[in-house]
Amino acid sequence: MDTVVLSAWSSPLFLLILFRLGGLFLTAPIFAGSHLPIPFKIGLALSLTVSLYPLLGKSALLARGMEPFSLALSIVGEVAVGVVIGLAARLLFVGVSLAGELAGVQMGLGIANVVDPQFPQQASIVAQFLELMTILTFLTLHGHHAFLEAVWASFESIPLGTFSGAAAAGAASVLVALFGKSLVLALRLSSPIMVAVLITNVAMGLLARVAPQLNFFAFGLSVTFIVGLLVLLVSLPLLTHLIGVSTGQVRLELFTLLRSLSYAVR
Repeated sequence: MDTVVLSAWSSPLFLLILFRLGGLFLTAPIFAGSHLPIPFKIGLALSLTVSLYPLLGKSALLARGMEPFSLALSIVGEVAVGVVIGLAARLLFVGVSLAGELAGVQMGLGIANVVDPQFPQQASIVAQFLELMTILTFLTLHGHHAFLEAVWASFESIPLGTFSGAAAAGAASVLVALFGKSLVLALRLSSPIMVAVLITNVAMGLLARVAPQLNFFAFGLSVTFIVGLLVLLVSLPLLTHLIGVSTGQVRLELFTLLRSLSYAVR
């Protein structure tokens, strides 16, 4: 086994598989989070590469060997393929995180941030809650299985060493469309809280005009927080349904991306 692995390291095929998976783990949901140590990600990429190496076989292009410059360009292309596939799946989590940020700011939690393990930055408590709910829904609906299925299908749709500028342009158009869908998802998830808090602020503004002697500023933040929290609890079934539907569409979006890339590399 050790001899096979050592000989595989000298194969362009092994390196291209490894770098595609490495690019994937840079942006893929759950795997790209800072909660997973880098040595674990490297070991996982190596393990998957060793498993896939004998299954993929050697294409005619790679069997002849590659020049160092061509190999370097192909490695860059494979990293790009992995990054694009992972980013397409991660845009769902981006939309959920944005929804949590919008809702958190409206609830007065803009300064109550915690470290987000999915993204190496600060995130509001509401965003963290929605992200954790999305991860659980993603795993419950076997989204990780669909993701791994798309990874395997990518080697058939986009053969190793064939990524080109035309494929990059096709991937960019698909990612832009997916980003638009993530923005729509963010607005749909955050709209109940945003509308409720807006109505609350308007009502308190009218009361302040009617009874100016009352200090609404002293308890305004508490009222908006309580209203936002109640609306969040009441709308949890709706939010769970929207997240579940979006999670179920991840597989469809990934294979749409692969079809777009496969047409570009032909």
